[in-house]
Amino acid sequence: MTSEPDPDERRTRTAGRVTALLAAVALVFAAGWALGSIGGAAPGSAGRLAPGPALRNAVDTADPETAPMGLVSTRAGYTLHPVRTVLPWNQPTEVAFTLTGSDGVPVRAIDGGATAVDVAVIRRDDAGYEPLRATAGPDGVWRAPVTFPGAGVWRLYAGFTPTGGPALDLGADLFVPGPFGPFTFTTEQRTATSGPFQVRVDGELAPGGSSPVFATVSRDGRPVTDLEPVAGTGGAYGRLVAVRQGDLARIPLRAQVTGAAPAGRSGPGIGFVAELPSTGSYRLFLTFTQGGAERTAEFTVDAAAGS
Repeated sequence: MTSEPDPDERRTRTAGRVTALLAAVALVFAAGWALGSIGGAAPGSAGRLAPGPALRNAVDTADPETAPMGLVSTRAGYTLHPVRTVLPWNQPTEVAFTLTGSDGVPVRAIDGGATAVDVAVIRRDDAGYEPLRATAGPDGVWRAPVTFPGAGVWRLYAGFTPTGGPALDLGADLFVPGPFGPFTFTTEQRTATSGPFQVRVDGELAPGGSSPVFATVSRDGRPVTDLEPVAGTGGAYGRLVAVRQGDLARIPLRAQVTGAAPAGRSGPGIGFVAELPSTGSYRLFLTFTQGGAERTAEFTVDAAAGS
Protein backbone atom coordinates (compact mmCIF):
# COMPACT_ATOMS: atom_id res chain seq x y z
CA MET A 1 0.00 0.00 0.00
CA THR A 2 1.28 3.48 -0.91
CA SER A 3 1.44 5.86 1.99
CA GLU A 4 0.25 9.47 1.70
CA PRO A 5 2.89 12.18 2.26
CA ASP A 6 2.57 14.05 5.49
CA PRO A 7 1.32 17.69 5.47
CA ASP A 8 4.82 19.16 5.77
CA GLU A 9 6.00 17.23 2.71
CA ARG A 10 2.98 18.34 0.69
CA ARG A 11 3.68 21.97 1.56
CA THR A 12 7.32 21.55 0.51
CA ARG A 13 6.33 20.08 -2.88
CA THR A 14 3.76 22.85 -3.48
CA ALA A 15 6.29 25.57 -2.66
CA GLY A 16 8.76 23.99 -5.08
CA ARG A 17 6.18 23.96 -7.91
CA VAL A 18 5.27 27.62 -7.27
CA THR A 19 8.92 28.64 -7.26
CA ALA A 20 9.52 26.85 -10.59
CA LEU A 21 6.41 28.46 -12.11
CA LEU A 22 7.45 31.93 -11.02
CA ALA A 23 10.93 31.38 -12.45
CA ALA A 24 9.45 30.33 -15.81
CA VAL A 25 7.15 33.37 -15.88
CA ALA A 26 10.08 35.66 -15.07
CA LEU A 27 12.11 34.12 -17.90
CA VAL A 28 9.30 34.60 -20.44
CA PHE A 29 8.76 38.18 -19.26
CA ALA A 30 12.47 38.98 -19.57
CA ALA A 31 12.62 37.53 -23.09
CA GLY A 32 9.56 39.50 -24.14
CA TRP A 33 11.00 42.72 -22.71
CA ALA A 34 14.26 42.21 -24.60
CA LEU A 35 12.50 41.62 -27.90
CA GLY A 36 10.24 44.59 -27.28
CA SER A 37 13.23 46.83 -26.65
CA ILE A 38 14.80 45.69 -29.90
CA GLY A 39 11.59 46.27 -31.82
CA GLY A 40 11.45 49.89 -30.62
CA ALA A 41 10.52 51.75 -27.48
CA ALA A 42 7.45 53.91 -27.19
CA PRO A 43 7.99 57.64 -27.76
CA GLY A 44 9.61 59.19 -24.74
CA SER A 45 10.82 55.89 -23.32
CA ALA A 46 14.31 54.47 -23.27
CA GLY A 47 15.75 51.00 -23.03
CA ARG A 48 19.09 49.32 -23.52
CA LEU A 49 19.64 47.07 -26.48
CA ALA A 50 21.50 43.87 -25.68
CA PRO A 51 21.45 41.51 -28.70
CA GLY A 52 21.64 37.84 -27.84
CA PRO A 53 22.09 34.56 -29.73
CA ALA A 54 18.33 33.97 -29.88
CA LEU A 55 17.84 36.88 -32.30
CA ARG A 56 17.11 35.85 -35.86
CA ASN A 57 16.45 37.67 -39.08
CA ALA A 58 12.77 37.00 -39.71
CA VAL A 59 12.76 38.37 -43.24
CA ASP A 60 15.30 35.77 -44.31
CA THR A 61 12.55 33.15 -43.90
CA ALA A 62 10.90 34.58 -47.02
CA ASP A 63 11.36 32.97 -50.42
CA PRO A 64 14.71 34.47 -51.46
CA GLU A 65 13.86 34.40 -55.16
CA THR A 66 10.56 36.28 -54.88
CA ALA A 67 11.05 38.54 -51.84
CA PRO A 68 11.39 42.28 -52.57
CA MET A 69 14.93 43.56 -52.89
CA GLY A 70 16.82 44.20 -49.66
CA LEU A 71 14.82 41.73 -47.56
CA VAL A 72 16.97 38.61 -47.84
CA SER A 73 20.69 37.95 -47.47
CA THR A 74 20.79 35.21 -50.14
CA ARG A 75 19.41 35.37 -53.67
CA ALA A 76 20.25 33.68 -56.98
CA GLY A 77 23.12 31.84 -55.29
CA TYR A 78 24.77 35.01 -53.95
CA THR A 79 25.03 35.76 -50.22
CA LEU A 80 25.84 38.81 -48.12
CA HIS A 81 28.02 37.92 -45.09
CA PRO A 82 28.72 40.68 -42.53
CA VAL A 83 32.13 40.16 -40.92
CA ARG A 84 30.77 41.53 -37.62
CA THR A 85 27.13 41.92 -36.68
CA VAL A 86 27.61 43.81 -33.39
CA LEU A 87 29.03 47.31 -33.84
CA PRO A 88 29.54 50.29 -31.48
CA TRP A 89 27.17 53.20 -31.12
CA ASN A 90 28.15 56.84 -31.67
CA GLN A 91 31.78 56.24 -32.50
CA PRO A 92 33.66 55.77 -35.79
CA THR A 93 33.70 52.16 -36.93
CA GLU A 94 33.41 50.27 -40.19
CA VAL A 95 30.94 47.93 -41.80
CA ALA A 96 32.75 44.97 -43.34
CA PHE A 97 31.20 42.19 -45.42
CA THR A 98 31.78 39.70 -48.20
CA LEU A 99 29.64 38.86 -51.20
CA THR A 100 29.97 35.19 -52.08
CA GLY A 101 28.73 33.04 -54.90
CA SER A 102 27.19 29.59 -54.67
CA ASP A 103 30.70 28.15 -54.26
CA GLY A 104 31.26 30.22 -51.12
CA VAL A 105 34.10 32.18 -52.73
CA PRO A 106 34.03 36.02 -52.63
CA VAL A 107 32.72 37.51 -55.86
CA ARG A 108 35.34 39.73 -57.46
CA ALA A 109 33.82 40.32 -60.91
CA ILE A 110 31.23 43.03 -60.29
CA ASP A 111 29.96 45.44 -62.93
CA GLY A 112 31.35 48.91 -62.28
CA GLY A 113 34.59 47.97 -60.55
CA ALA A 114 35.96 48.17 -57.03
CA THR A 115 33.51 50.80 -55.71
CA ALA A 116 30.37 49.68 -57.50
CA VAL A 117 28.44 48.16 -54.59
CA ASP A 118 25.54 50.38 -53.46
CA VAL A 119 25.88 50.16 -49.66
CA ALA A 120 23.62 51.81 -47.09
CA VAL A 121 22.30 51.30 -43.57
CA ILE A 122 18.95 52.18 -42.01
CA ARG A 123 17.59 51.55 -38.55
CA ARG A 124 14.54 49.33 -38.31
CA ASP A 125 12.30 52.20 -37.25
CA ASP A 126 12.65 53.52 -40.83
CA ALA A 127 15.02 56.38 -40.02
CA GLY A 128 18.71 57.21 -40.03
CA TYR A 129 19.31 56.08 -43.62
CA GLU A 130 22.93 56.63 -44.56
CA PRO A 131 24.59 55.73 -47.87
CA LEU A 132 28.11 54.41 -47.39
CA ARG A 133 31.18 54.40 -49.61
CA ALA A 134 32.50 50.83 -49.66
CA THR A 135 35.70 49.63 -51.29
CA ALA A 136 36.91 46.08 -51.81
CA GLY A 137 40.18 44.87 -50.32
CA PRO A 138 42.54 42.23 -51.74
CA ASP A 139 40.98 39.72 -49.33
CA GLY A 140 37.58 40.10 -50.97
CA VAL A 141 36.14 42.00 -47.97
CA TRP A 142 34.20 45.19 -48.62
CA ARG A 143 34.69 47.91 -46.00
CA ALA A 144 32.88 51.18 -45.42
CA PRO A 145 33.43 53.71 -42.60
CA VAL A 146 30.33 54.63 -40.59
CA THR A 147 29.23 56.17 -37.30
CA PHE A 148 25.85 54.89 -36.10
CA PRO A 149 23.86 57.83 -34.68
CA GLY A 150 21.56 55.66 -32.58
CA ALA A 151 21.45 52.26 -30.93
CA GLY A 152 19.14 49.57 -32.23
CA VAL A 153 18.86 47.01 -35.01
CA TRP A 154 20.12 48.35 -38.33
CA ARG A 155 19.59 46.96 -41.82
CA LEU A 156 22.64 46.73 -44.08
CA TYR A 157 21.97 46.90 -47.83
CA ALA A 158 24.39 45.84 -50.55
CA GLY A 159 23.21 46.40 -54.12
CA PHE A 160 25.38 45.08 -56.95
CA THR A 161 25.39 43.30 -60.30
CA PRO A 162 27.81 40.36 -60.59
CA THR A 163 29.30 40.24 -64.06
CA GLY A 164 27.04 38.05 -66.16
CA GLY A 165 24.49 37.79 -63.34
CA PRO A 166 21.28 39.55 -62.23
CA ALA A 167 21.04 42.88 -60.44
CA LEU A 168 20.79 42.16 -56.71
CA ASP A 169 20.15 44.04 -53.48
CA LEU A 170 20.90 41.87 -50.45
CA GLY A 171 20.30 42.77 -46.81
CA ALA A 172 21.42 41.67 -43.35
CA ASP A 173 20.85 42.93 -39.81
CA LEU A 174 23.46 44.63 -37.65
CA PHE A 175 23.14 45.23 -33.91
CA VAL A 176 24.26 48.42 -32.20
CA PRO A 177 23.99 48.13 -28.38
CA GLY A 178 23.32 51.21 -26.27
CA PRO A 179 20.55 53.45 -24.93
CA PHE A 180 17.61 53.24 -27.31
CA GLY A 181 15.39 56.16 -28.27
CA PRO A 182 13.26 56.30 -31.44
CA PHE A 183 13.93 58.80 -34.19
CA THR A 184 10.97 61.03 -34.96
CA PHE A 185 9.55 62.08 -38.31
CA THR A 186 6.14 63.06 -39.67
CA THR A 187 3.89 60.70 -41.60
CA GLU A 188 3.90 62.89 -44.74
CA GLN A 189 6.97 65.03 -45.31
CA ARG A 190 7.89 66.40 -48.73
CA THR A 191 10.40 69.07 -47.67
CA ALA A 192 13.70 68.61 -45.90
CA THR A 193 16.83 70.49 -44.89
CA SER A 194 20.31 69.12 -45.53
CA GLY A 195 23.01 71.43 -44.24
CA PRO A 196 22.45 74.84 -45.87
CA PHE A 197 20.18 73.36 -48.56
CA GLN A 198 16.41 73.10 -48.74
CA VAL A 199 15.02 70.21 -50.78
CA ARG A 200 11.48 69.44 -51.96
CA VAL A 201 10.04 66.36 -53.69
CA ASP A 202 7.01 66.58 -56.00
CA GLY A 203 4.98 63.91 -57.74
CA GLU A 204 2.44 61.27 -56.79
CA LEU A 205 3.60 57.71 -56.18
CA ALA A 206 1.50 55.29 -58.22
CA PRO A 207 1.79 51.73 -56.86
CA GLY A 208 2.02 49.09 -59.57
CA GLY A 209 2.98 51.58 -62.27
CA SER A 210 5.49 54.24 -63.27
CA SER A 211 5.30 57.76 -61.91
CA PRO A 212 7.61 60.78 -62.27
CA VAL A 213 9.16 62.24 -59.13
CA PHE A 214 11.14 65.48 -59.02
CA ALA A 215 13.53 66.75 -56.36
CA THR A 216 14.33 70.46 -56.27
CA VAL A 217 17.34 71.85 -54.41
CA SER A 218 17.61 75.44 -53.24
CA ARG A 219 19.76 77.48 -50.88
CA ASP A 220 18.51 80.57 -49.07
CA GLY A 221 15.52 80.68 -51.40
CA ARG A 222 17.64 80.58 -54.56
CA PRO A 223 17.84 77.61 -56.96
CA VAL A 224 21.04 75.58 -56.88
CA THR A 225 22.29 75.11 -60.45
CA ASP A 226 25.70 73.58 -59.85
CA LEU A 227 24.73 70.09 -58.69
CA GLU A 228 27.40 67.53 -59.56
CA PRO A 229 27.05 63.91 -60.72
CA VAL A 230 26.80 61.56 -57.77
CA ALA A 231 29.51 58.90 -57.57
CA GLY A 232 28.43 55.41 -58.52
CA THR A 233 25.26 56.46 -60.37
CA GLY A 234 26.52 56.31 -63.95
CA GLY A 235 26.48 60.08 -64.32
CA ALA A 236 23.18 60.97 -62.62
CA TYR A 237 22.77 64.21 -60.67
CA GLY A 238 21.15 62.42 -57.77
CA ARG A 239 20.29 59.07 -56.27
CA LEU A 240 16.79 58.53 -54.87
CA VAL A 241 15.73 55.35 -53.11
CA ALA A 242 12.42 54.41 -51.52
CA VAL A 243 12.29 52.22 -48.41
CA ARG A 244 8.88 50.71 -47.65
CA GLN A 245 7.92 51.28 -44.04
CA GLY A 246 7.36 48.08 -42.12
CA ASP A 247 9.55 45.53 -43.93
CA LEU A 248 12.31 47.88 -45.24
CA ALA A 249 12.16 46.69 -48.85
CA ARG A 250 14.46 49.02 -50.81
CA ILE A 251 13.42 50.23 -54.26
CA PRO A 252 15.77 52.51 -56.22
CA LEU A 253 14.12 55.16 -58.38
CA ARG A 254 15.48 55.47 -61.91
CA ALA A 255 17.20 58.76 -62.70
CA GLN A 256 15.86 60.45 -65.84
CA VAL A 257 19.27 61.90 -66.75
CA THR A 258 22.42 59.76 -66.70
CA GLY A 259 25.75 59.76 -68.50
CA ALA A 260 26.86 63.21 -67.34
CA ALA A 261 30.58 63.90 -67.41
CA PRO A 262 32.33 64.42 -64.06
CA ALA A 263 32.62 68.14 -64.86
CA GLY A 264 28.91 68.41 -65.72
CA ARG A 265 26.64 70.63 -63.65
CA SER A 266 22.87 70.83 -63.39
CA GLY A 267 19.98 71.89 -61.17
CA PRO A 268 17.91 72.83 -59.40
CA GLY A 269 15.62 69.94 -60.43
CA ILE A 270 16.50 66.24 -60.55
CA GLY A 271 14.03 63.91 -62.26
CA PHE A 272 13.33 60.27 -61.38
CA VAL A 273 10.86 57.53 -62.29
CA ALA A 274 9.31 55.52 -59.46
CA GLU A 275 8.01 51.97 -59.89
CA LEU A 276 6.72 50.92 -56.47
CA PRO A 277 5.29 47.44 -55.88
CA SER A 278 2.47 48.26 -53.46
CA THR A 279 0.47 50.87 -51.60
CA GLY A 280 1.77 52.08 -48.27
CA SER A 281 4.06 54.66 -46.73
CA TYR A 282 7.57 55.02 -48.11
CA ARG A 283 10.63 56.80 -46.81
CA LEU A 284 12.48 58.54 -49.66
CA PHE A 285 16.20 59.26 -49.37
CA LEU A 286 17.86 61.63 -51.84
CA THR A 287 21.63 61.81 -52.27
CA PHE A 288 23.05 64.81 -54.13
CA THR A 289 26.47 66.41 -54.49
CA GLN A 290 27.44 70.08 -54.50
CA GLY A 291 30.87 71.60 -54.00
CA GLY A 292 32.40 68.13 -53.76
CA ALA A 293 30.31 67.26 -50.67
CA GLU A 294 27.74 64.49 -50.77
CA ARG A 295 24.50 65.13 -48.83
CA THR A 296 21.32 63.21 -47.99
CA ALA A 297 17.76 64.48 -47.56
CA GLU A 298 14.90 62.41 -46.12
CA PHE A 299 11.16 62.46 -46.93
CA THR A 300 8.03 60.46 -46.19
CA VAL A 301 5.48 59.97 -49.00
CA ASP A 302 2.39 57.77 -49.23
CA ALA A 303 1.66 55.59 -52.25
CA ALA A 304 -2.13 55.36 -52.37
CA ALA A 305 -4.35 53.29 -54.64
CA GLY A 306 -5.62 55.36 -57.55
CA SER A 307 -2.73 57.82 -57.46
